[in-house]
Amino acid sequence: MEHQPYNNPQYGTQLRQQTVTPAVEATKPVNIYLQQKIMTASPEELIKYLYDAGIIACKRKQKSKALEVLQELINALRFDQGGDIAMNFYRTYSAITDLIGRNEWDRAIAMLTEIRQSWVTAMNLV
Repeated sequence: MEHQPYNNPQYGTQLRQQTVTPAVEATKPVNIYLQQKIMTASPEELIKYLYDAGIIACKRKQKSKALEVLQELINALRFDQGGDIAMNFYRTYSAITDLIGRNEWDRAIAMLTEIRQSWVTAMNLV
């Protein structure tokens, strides 16, 4: 009979996790530095990180990732507090989404880069 310690009740949940989980986790490496950076970031810094991720995704021509970033930027808008400004950002993000949909990567990168630079200046971020 084959010995499988993770099925033996005397070893408990902990051993099952040690035996099975590492194999699953090995396929998804966790960047602890990046995770810590995101968890401690201000809301303004998080938006900057989204711009960075969007620019990188566009440079790599990763359509689904770029569209995901734009959706997160749209989700971050506060229409109840931002009024016309929030609506202008929404229109801009929608235009960039259309560019990405048409594979106009250079124009999408240019727009995201310009918005990022303005955001960093306005929020006094480094």
